[in-house]
Amino acid sequence: MKRIITLFFAVLLFIACVPTPEEEVVLSKTEGRLEAAITETTPVPAYQTEEVVLQPNGTDSDAPKQNDPQPTDEPRGTLRTALGAPEHCSDSTEGKVYGGTLKVEIDADVEIPNVSEVPVYTVRDRVFTPEECEHIAKVLLGDGPYYSYNRELAEQTAAKHRIEYLMKRLDEFDSRAYGDGFSYDEGYRFSMENQLSSAQKHYAELTQPGPSQPWTGSFAEKRVVLSDALNRYLAIGDEMILLYDEFSSAPDTFGAHASETAGETEAMRVAEALFSEMVTERFAASIVQSDNEWLIKNNGLSPDAYPAQEYEVMMVRTEAGIPCYPYSAFHGSDTAQQAAGFTQDYDDPVIPEHCDVLVRDGKVASIIWYNAFEVTGTENENVALLPFDDILNIFKRQIFRSIYLDPAESGQPEKVENMVVERIVLSYMRVKKKDAQNEQYLLPVWDFMGYSYDARHEGTDLSGTKSWFSGQSLLTINAVDGSIIDRNVGY
Repeated sequence: MKRIITLFFAVLLFIACVPTPEEEVVLSKTEGRLEAAITETTPVPAYQTEEVVLQPNGTDSDAPKQNDPQPTDEPRGTLRTALGAPEHCSDSTEGKVYGGTLKVEIDADVEIPNVSEVPVYTVRDRVFTPEECEHIAKVLLGDGPYYSYNRELAEQTAAKHRIEYLMKRLDEFDSRAYGDGFSYDEGYRFSMENQLSSAQKHYAELTQPGPSQPWTGSFAEKRVVLSDALNRYLAIGDEMILLYDEFSSAPDTFGAHASETAGETEAMRVAEALFSEMVTERFAASIVQSDNEWLIKNNGLSPDAYPAQEYEVMMVRTEAGIPCYPYSAFHGSDTAQQAAGFTQDYDDPVIPEHCDVLVRDGKVASIIWYNAFEVTGTENENVALLPFDDILNIFKRQIFRSIYLDPAESGQPEKVENMVVERIVLSYMRVKKKDAQNEQYLLPVWDFMGYSYDARHEGTDLSGTKSWFSGQSLLTINAVDGSIIDRNVGY
């Protein structure tokens, strides 16, 4: 995350063939069916929401409150029951794909938001007003004074703390954490020593920074870049907010009371409190991952040797109670190739709105938030969705048209890849509107989340590799009309 933030700052400051399957996708989106399904579908009555009532004995119950009136035209049950969706789905299928055979196992929880209506909106990129920019700056950096970005000071500070970090890691290094006979022991220490030597050389070659200059810019500018006396850097512009605070701490308002061993729950609370104060949109903390988790899982280190004190929290935006998850497309998807006939109106991808907050020692250390959007209209107040069985059948047909394998080398047996679906999620996604360059639909989609692995690895422990796929959608299906949506291109 730190490297990503640095890259974004650099960009902000410097800037003043795979064969196509023969079968067609499930629905042809060039025929205008998507627009018709969204705007012409008759809205359905509101669904019930699943209410949890605290009983006198202190236990929870899913039964609705006795005194709540139920409209006579309301369908029986919740959105889940109306769609015929189970809590958990188990199924399997296999078939030929380009390059070999794909075996698919579905063992997934079916996640459906607890809402009474499913609207379809029109949205566009969010441009922060000068008043909002000033408010955000005060929340994150205080009332000032503010300073212009001091590149030399930032580089020197980053290099200094890189050296301190590596020296601390070497000082705490315990070969016993690897277990007896772990061959990577010496190589791991040698690698850190080389990194430390390079970092010290880089630090010695840096230009000595001059004093920071007072910020003379305006919050009405297209891009606002400023810092404070603690050398914290904030950038607002191009539908993004970046706070780079790797080496100090956020205002005491957020998490100052937390101990240095604050856990995941505290990290989520701190991040949610910050977003609640910073912007009016509704965000909820979703995924929390320890910054040291990869060390513990992938290298066999003892959790006691590297206690988790840093957490990366994904803040997920919700509209009408429906989350907008920033999923990415699975690496083996070929749906972009199938849709090659689209016009330039659909060419560029719509990167999902994505908010990451790094919480260190119970305080916000950095924020990266890009592709913010705003709702500009309502296309349908409560659109009808396809039954879950229809969505599942579409997945079982389309997955073999959307995934490809690299062909086996000459003389080698045909490749066989196993795919596991772990989650099936109904959420919102920004989908491009034809002939509307600056607007998109925000509509409900189904994502089949999971991972794949070569059959040669069958039976091996995949716990260390599955996390890499946790944010990837194997296939995205429009919940309204069943068409396939490619997250690589945004339609």
